[in-house]
Amino acid sequence: MIDVSWVLLQILAGGLGALTRFGAMVVIRPGVWSWGLFAVNGAGSLTVGAAAGAFAVNALDWTIASLILAFAAGLTTFSTLTVTAAQHIERREIRVGAVMVTAHVFVGIVAAALGYISIIEMLGS
Repeated sequence: MIDVSWVLLQILAGGLGALTRFGAMVVIRPGVWSWGLFAVNGAGSLTVGAAAGAFAVNALDWTIASLILAFAAGLTTFSTLTVTAAQHIERREIRVGAVMVTAHVFVGIVAAALGYISIIEMLGS
């Protein structure tokens, strides 16, 4: 049931994800490649895949699954990826920008699939 407490929990979960992202981006300092951004987007994709898999086999109810998804939404950041890629392109580092976007999308899809498939295999058919 969606009520005020559910909405507040969603906000809290998303905020915790954003704080986790911030911490990762501070600890994992960027060079030419933003490894912190890459790490949080990969981890968030894996988390979403695992939560979707657990929900698919009824191992999570929708309330817990939605909190995990809110955390992952706060953790990951497509907007930072696009700005970072655009900055590379502006500096005429076209290849770096293109590889960055391609790698994030590819790794995100693979991580989500691995999370989903792993949970489905682990928790049953």
